[in-house]
Amino acid sequence: MKLTDMINRILSLIFLVVLLATVELSAQEELPNIPNADLIKGKAFVSYPDYSGSPWLNPNFQMGEIEFTDGMKVANIGLRYSSYRDDLVYYNTWLQAQIIVDKVSLKGFSIIGENGVKRVFRHQYFDNYENGDRYFEVLSDGEVSLLVYRKVNLETANLANVKRGMEYLPTYYYYMFSDKKGYVPLNITRNSLLSVFSPANQKLAKKLLRRNRVTVTDEVSFVLAWNLLKVNGIKAGY
Repeated sequence: MKLTDMINRILSLIFLVVLLATVELSAQEELPNIPNADLIKGKAFVSYPDYSGSPWLNPNFQMGEIEFTDGMKVANIGLRYSSYRDDLVYYNTWLQAQIIVDKVSLKGFSIIGENGVKRVFRHQYFDNYENGDRYFEVLSDGEVSLLVYRKVNLETANLANVKRGMEYLPTYYYYMFSDKKGYVPLNITRNSLLSVFSPANQKLAKKLLRRNRVTVTDEVSFVLAWNLLKVNGIKAGY
Protein backbone atom coordinates (compact mmCIF):
# COMPACT_ATOMS: atom_id res chain seq x y z
CA MET A 1 0.00 0.00 0.00
CA LYS A 2 1.31 3.43 -0.96
CA LEU A 3 2.11 5.88 1.83
CA THR A 4 -0.36 8.44 0.44
CA ASP A 5 -3.18 5.86 0.42
CA MET A 6 -2.44 4.94 4.01
CA ILE A 7 -2.46 8.59 5.07
CA ASN A 8 -5.79 9.18 3.32
CA ARG A 9 -7.35 6.16 5.08
CA ILE A 10 -6.09 7.33 8.46
CA LEU A 11 -7.46 10.82 7.90
CA SER A 12 -10.83 9.40 6.83
CA LEU A 13 -10.97 7.24 9.95
CA ILE A 14 -10.17 10.20 12.19
CA PHE A 15 -12.90 12.28 10.55
CA LEU A 16 -15.45 9.48 11.06
CA VAL A 17 -14.57 9.07 14.74
CA VAL A 18 -14.85 12.82 15.36
CA LEU A 19 -18.23 12.96 13.60
CA LEU A 20 -19.67 10.08 15.62
CA ALA A 21 -18.41 11.58 18.86
CA THR A 22 -20.05 14.88 17.99
CA VAL A 23 -23.44 13.18 17.45
CA GLU A 24 -23.18 11.29 20.73
CA LEU A 25 -22.11 14.17 22.97
CA SER A 26 -23.87 17.23 21.65
CA ALA A 27 -26.21 18.22 18.85
CA GLN A 28 -25.57 21.70 17.51
CA GLU A 29 -27.74 23.59 15.08
CA GLU A 30 -26.15 23.78 11.63
CA LEU A 31 -26.37 27.56 11.25
CA PRO A 32 -23.45 29.19 13.11
CA ASN A 33 -25.17 32.58 13.33
CA ILE A 34 -28.04 31.23 15.49
CA PRO A 35 -27.51 32.47 19.06
CA ASN A 36 -27.09 29.76 21.73
CA ALA A 37 -27.13 26.93 19.15
CA ASP A 38 -24.35 25.17 21.05
CA LEU A 39 -26.71 24.78 24.02
CA ILE A 40 -28.92 22.21 22.25
CA LYS A 41 -27.94 19.00 23.97
CA GLY A 42 -29.36 15.60 23.19
CA LYS A 43 -28.86 12.14 21.76
CA ALA A 44 -29.34 10.50 18.38
CA PHE A 45 -32.90 9.44 17.58
CA VAL A 46 -33.54 5.76 16.83
CA SER A 47 -36.52 5.02 14.58
CA TYR A 48 -39.63 3.47 16.10
CA PRO A 49 -41.03 0.11 14.91
CA ASP A 50 -43.29 0.37 11.87
CA TYR A 51 -46.82 -0.31 13.04
CA SER A 52 -50.24 1.08 12.13
CA GLY A 53 -51.05 4.64 13.15
CA SER A 54 -48.46 7.27 13.95
CA PRO A 55 -46.29 7.88 17.02
CA TRP A 56 -45.94 11.55 16.03
CA LEU A 57 -48.10 14.58 16.63
CA ASN A 58 -46.56 16.10 13.49
CA PRO A 59 -44.88 13.40 11.35
CA ASN A 60 -43.04 15.99 9.24
CA PHE A 61 -40.53 18.45 10.63
CA GLN A 62 -42.04 21.92 11.03
CA MET A 63 -40.37 25.20 11.85
CA GLY A 64 -40.34 26.03 15.52
CA GLU A 65 -38.56 27.55 18.48
CA ILE A 66 -37.17 26.10 21.70
CA GLU A 67 -36.73 27.95 24.99
CA PHE A 68 -34.22 26.89 27.62
CA THR A 69 -34.84 26.97 31.35
CA ASP A 70 -32.76 30.15 31.64
CA GLY A 71 -34.93 31.96 29.07
CA MET A 72 -32.55 31.71 26.12
CA LYS A 73 -34.17 30.75 22.80
CA VAL A 74 -33.23 29.14 19.50
CA ALA A 75 -35.62 29.81 16.62
CA ASN A 76 -36.12 28.66 13.03
CA ILE A 77 -35.27 24.99 13.50
CA GLY A 78 -37.11 21.92 12.28
CA LEU A 79 -39.02 20.21 15.09
CA ARG A 80 -41.39 17.31 15.51
CA TYR A 81 -42.99 15.99 18.69
CA SER A 82 -43.20 12.31 19.57
CA SER A 83 -46.46 11.71 21.39
CA TYR A 84 -45.37 8.11 21.87
CA ARG A 85 -42.22 8.86 23.89
CA ASP A 86 -43.01 12.46 24.90
CA ASP A 87 -39.81 13.56 23.17
CA LEU A 88 -38.93 16.63 21.12
CA VAL A 89 -36.85 15.79 18.05
CA TYR A 90 -35.03 18.31 15.87
CA TYR A 91 -33.17 17.84 12.60
CA ASN A 92 -29.53 18.89 12.48
CA THR A 93 -28.82 19.39 8.79
CA TRP A 94 -25.07 19.77 9.33
CA LEU A 95 -24.87 16.32 10.94
CA GLN A 96 -27.81 15.05 8.84
CA ALA A 97 -29.16 13.50 12.00
CA GLN A 98 -32.32 13.56 14.09
CA ILE A 99 -31.63 14.55 17.69
CA ILE A 100 -33.79 14.06 20.80
CA VAL A 101 -33.44 17.28 22.80
CA ASP A 102 -32.74 16.85 26.52
CA LYS A 103 -36.10 17.56 28.18
CA VAL A 104 -34.61 18.85 31.43
CA SER A 105 -32.82 21.63 29.55
CA LEU A 106 -36.02 23.12 28.10
CA LYS A 107 -38.70 25.39 29.49
CA GLY A 108 -40.80 24.62 26.43
CA PHE A 109 -41.09 24.86 22.68
CA SER A 110 -43.44 25.95 19.92
CA ILE A 111 -44.22 24.61 16.47
CA ILE A 112 -45.87 26.35 13.52
CA GLY A 113 -48.52 23.94 12.26
CA GLU A 114 -49.43 23.30 8.64
CA ASN A 115 -52.30 25.78 9.00
CA GLY A 116 -49.87 28.48 10.13
CA VAL A 117 -51.08 28.42 13.74
CA LYS A 118 -48.45 28.46 16.49
CA ARG A 119 -48.74 25.57 18.95
CA VAL A 120 -47.08 26.11 22.34
CA PHE A 121 -45.81 23.32 24.59
CA ARG A 122 -44.59 23.71 28.15
CA HIS A 123 -42.29 21.44 30.14
CA GLN A 124 -43.76 20.81 33.59
CA TYR A 125 -43.45 18.24 36.33
CA PHE A 126 -46.57 16.12 36.63
CA ASP A 127 -47.11 15.12 40.27
CA ASN A 128 -50.20 12.94 39.86
CA TYR A 129 -50.38 9.28 38.81
CA GLU A 130 -47.33 8.20 36.75
CA ASN A 131 -45.53 11.35 37.77
CA GLY A 132 -42.56 12.80 35.94
CA ASP A 133 -41.45 15.53 33.54
CA ARG A 134 -43.83 16.03 30.63
CA TYR A 135 -44.54 18.29 27.71
CA PHE A 136 -48.05 19.78 27.85
CA GLU A 137 -49.64 21.67 24.99
CA VAL A 138 -51.05 24.95 26.27
CA LEU A 139 -54.61 25.33 24.97
CA SER A 140 -55.28 28.42 27.10
CA ASP A 141 -52.75 30.17 29.32
CA GLY A 142 -53.17 32.29 32.41
CA GLU A 143 -53.34 32.11 36.18
CA VAL A 144 -55.48 29.03 35.52
CA SER A 145 -54.37 27.19 32.39
CA LEU A 146 -55.96 24.60 30.15
CA LEU A 147 -53.41 21.93 29.22
CA VAL A 148 -53.38 18.69 27.24
CA TYR A 149 -50.91 15.83 27.40
CA ARG A 150 -51.00 14.33 23.91
CA LYS A 151 -50.07 10.75 24.67
CA VAL A 152 -49.93 7.96 22.09
CA ASN A 153 -49.87 4.33 23.26
CA LEU A 154 -48.72 1.25 21.36
CA GLU A 155 -51.43 -1.39 21.66
CA THR A 156 -52.24 -4.80 20.21
CA ALA A 157 -55.07 -5.05 17.71
CA ASN A 158 -56.40 -8.17 16.01
CA LEU A 159 -57.60 -6.49 12.84
CA ALA A 160 -56.75 -7.35 9.26
CA ASN A 161 -55.63 -3.81 8.35
CA VAL A 162 -53.28 -3.42 11.35
CA LYS A 163 -49.58 -3.88 10.65
CA ARG A 164 -47.99 -6.76 12.55
CA GLY A 165 -50.83 -6.76 15.08
CA MET A 166 -49.80 -3.47 16.73
CA GLU A 167 -51.16 0.07 16.47
CA TYR A 168 -50.22 3.53 17.73
CA LEU A 169 -53.38 4.97 19.31
CA PRO A 170 -53.77 8.53 20.67
CA THR A 171 -55.08 8.93 24.22
CA TYR A 172 -55.14 12.59 25.21
CA TYR A 173 -55.38 13.81 28.81
CA TYR A 174 -56.79 17.25 29.61
CA TYR A 175 -56.14 19.25 32.77
CA MET A 176 -56.95 22.52 34.42
CA PHE A 177 -53.72 23.67 36.05
CA SER A 178 -52.93 26.33 38.62
CA ASP A 179 -50.30 26.76 41.32
CA LYS A 180 -53.12 26.66 43.87
CA LYS A 181 -54.89 23.46 42.81
CA GLY A 182 -52.27 21.69 40.73
CA TYR A 183 -53.61 19.37 38.01
CA VAL A 184 -57.38 18.84 37.83
CA PRO A 185 -58.39 16.19 35.22
CA LEU A 186 -61.03 17.21 32.69
CA ASN A 187 -63.17 15.48 30.09
CA ILE A 188 -64.13 17.21 26.86
CA THR A 189 -67.75 17.68 27.92
CA ARG A 190 -69.92 20.58 29.03
CA ASN A 191 -70.45 19.12 32.48
CA SER A 192 -66.72 18.65 33.04
CA LEU A 193 -66.11 22.25 31.99
CA LEU A 194 -68.74 23.59 34.37
CA SER A 195 -67.42 21.47 37.24
CA VAL A 196 -64.30 23.64 37.62
CA PHE A 197 -66.37 26.72 38.48
CA SER A 198 -67.99 27.68 41.76
CA PRO A 199 -71.81 27.17 41.95
CA ALA A 200 -72.43 30.88 41.45
CA ASN A 201 -70.11 31.02 38.42
CA GLN A 202 -71.67 27.87 36.97
CA LYS A 203 -74.98 29.71 36.61
CA LEU A 204 -73.27 32.62 34.89
CA ALA A 205 -71.32 30.24 32.64
CA LYS A 206 -74.45 28.40 31.53
CA LYS A 207 -76.17 31.67 30.61
CA LEU A 208 -73.15 32.94 28.69
CA LEU A 209 -72.71 29.71 26.74
CA ARG A 210 -76.40 29.56 25.93
CA ARG A 211 -76.47 33.23 24.86
CA ASN A 212 -73.51 32.69 22.52
CA ARG A 213 -74.83 29.33 21.28
CA VAL A 214 -71.65 27.50 22.21
CA THR A 215 -72.10 23.74 22.44
CA VAL A 216 -69.22 21.65 23.76
CA THR A 217 -68.76 18.63 21.49
CA ASP A 218 -65.00 18.36 20.92
CA GLU A 219 -61.65 19.91 21.83
CA VAL A 220 -62.10 22.97 19.60
CA SER A 221 -65.49 23.87 21.05
CA PHE A 222 -64.24 23.14 24.59
CA VAL A 223 -61.37 25.62 24.17
CA LEU A 224 -63.76 28.13 22.59
CA ALA A 225 -66.09 27.86 25.59
CA TRP A 226 -63.19 28.08 28.06
CA ASN A 227 -61.83 31.26 26.47
CA LEU A 228 -65.29 32.80 26.15
CA LEU A 229 -65.81 32.40 29.90
CA LYS A 230 -62.32 33.67 30.69
CA VAL A 231 -62.59 36.88 28.65
CA ASN A 232 -65.93 37.58 30.32
CA GLY A 233 -64.37 37.41 33.76
CA ILE A 234 -65.84 34.07 34.81
CA LYS A 235 -62.86 32.47 36.48
CA ALA A 236 -62.24 28.74 36.75
CA GLY A 237 -60.82 27.11 39.86
CA TYR A 238 -62.40 29.46 42.38
